[in-house]
Amino acid sequence: MTLGDKIRKYRTLQDMTQKDLGLKAGFSAATADSRIRKYEKDIMAPKDDIRQKLIEALDVDPSALSDINIESYEDIMQVLFLLEDELGLEIERNDETTSLILKNDNPGHAILLSYLYAWYVQKKNLPDEDNEASFSAHTQYEKWQARFPRDLKEFWNEQRTAVGNFYNPLVHDAANEPKVSRLSKFLVDIRALIQSGISINADTKYYGVGDIGLILSFTVSELLNSDNKDCHKAFTKFLCDINTMNGYGMPYYIDMYSNESGTKISYTLRWSALPAFKNTIYKMQEHEIQKETLPDFEIDLFEKTLSSDLKMYDLDLKEEIKISCNKN
Repeated sequence: MTLGDKIRKYRTLQDMTQKDLGLKAGFSAATADSRIRKYEKDIMAPKDDIRQKLIEALDVDPSALSDINIESYEDIMQVLFLLEDELGLEIERNDETTSLILKNDNPGHAILLSYLYAWYVQKKNLPDEDNEASFSAHTQYEKWQARFPRDLKEFWNEQRTAVGNFYNPLVHDAANEPKVSRLSKFLVDIRALIQSGISINADTKYYGVGDIGLILSFTVSELLNSDNKDCHKAFTKFLCDINTMNGYGMPYYIDMYSNESGTKISYTLRWSALPAFKNTIYKMQEHEIQKETLPDFEIDLFEKTLSSDLKMYDLDLKEEIKISCNKN
């Protein structure tokens, strides 16, 4: 589709005439319809400021009026090859279908996978019947497509703001408490998160040789559970810890994503010493789930193993971050 095709599509979807759209975009009554007609026929291309007004008038996401234009099957294949190289896209085929597959466990593409999940949810809820209700549902689906991902990003911003509004005062109140100074203590604080009932998804992100980050993701609804005071205390300590580590020179990044298990807030801690925590975090979570049914000797063995790990990680945070992160 050309840009003109896109403008026409979304104008029709909003049940607007060319003059309606022109007036809403700020053109005079004398020129409103002719300007939109020229845009839709690709005689003229709207300048950036006019394009923004059209985006607002049509109630679409800016990406809906992008200049990206796939014109042939060969263009589609080149996009698929790019997705294979960059995202690990796979292809499968049987007698009835050809399927393109992305694995759901790739943390580096959590946002894209969230987009695909949102699309999947919208698509599967569309009715198959050929009636007025089905027509209305498909119209709403097309409007959702036009606004995508604006609505989802607005929801994520609301969720991130809610987490900030809840925990920022707690972090402020904890400002005078002792700061984390040993790497082993940070692992102890992560265990306190798990013991408070918070589920953690731990993964890694590769930036380059010797430059790897640890991704820790949390379910927003668990963090905002007003009844779990232990959770509030443990997550506040976690936030204080990563702020302290950031002050020592460790970058960290916050992202939002969604999947079947809820909306997540993730913290990517960019320090190559931390990815080694990944397996330990999963072992601590597994132990916490099973400990009520474990015999005493297995609990004792786990604690001794963890104690040995903590001794290995008994390193000065400030010095280690200064040495490691300054290399990158």
